Amino acid sequence: MPRGTPPSFGTGGTVDGQFRSHVAPRGLLHFYALLSIAKKPMRGYDLMKEIEFKTEGAWRPGPGAVYPVLRKLVKEGYIAARKKAGGGPAQVMYEITPEGRRGVAEAKRAMGASSQRLRTMSSLFLDLMEADDLVRFVLNSFELQTGLVRAIVESEKGGLGDEDRLFVLRQYRLNLERELGRATKIIEQMDRGGRTEMRS
Repeated sequence: MPRGTPPSFGTGGTVDGQFRSHVAPRGLLHFYALLSIAKKPMRGYDLMKEIEFKTEGAWRPGPGAVYPVLRKLVKEGYIAARKKAGGGPAQVMYEITPEGRRGVAEAKRAMGASSQRLRTMSSLFLDLMEADDLVRFVLNSFELQTGLVRAIVESEKGGLGDEDRLFVLRQYRLNLERELGRATKIIEQMDRGGRTEMRS
């Protein structure tokens, strides 16, 4: 990753033996480390525990994964390593640099553009899926969206104020009501069609 280039996102890659390649896109650990350190200085150990906690143990990157990433971010100028002396052995605290803050902003813009491209390609993506896989994908996507909304409005993780949370909830409720109406209408049409076939 050249200096001045935000962490990249691919479709594979491993973090360590505890992290399977299909769980998250390549470069996620780079971006998450940078984003977390941008919020507050932390040690490598703090980063590992935060990831494990937020993923409920599903992702447990070890020292062999985290510290090479941190050293690479230091080398590229995104973060700085500061030794913090205390009662015990010296600890290394990682802090964001101005270059790192620019990298976070650029990576977030890239993520936004990627999500927009994914939406525009969704119809082609669905054509490639088998029926059973499509059902699981739809159900899992709905659960993911519901979980994200819940995390945003029930905690301060999203960094949103009360007005923004209220706006998210109202828009989410509107979308649910709209989709519920569509689903109800289709179900009623299919039920009527099924009863007509049974009578004939």
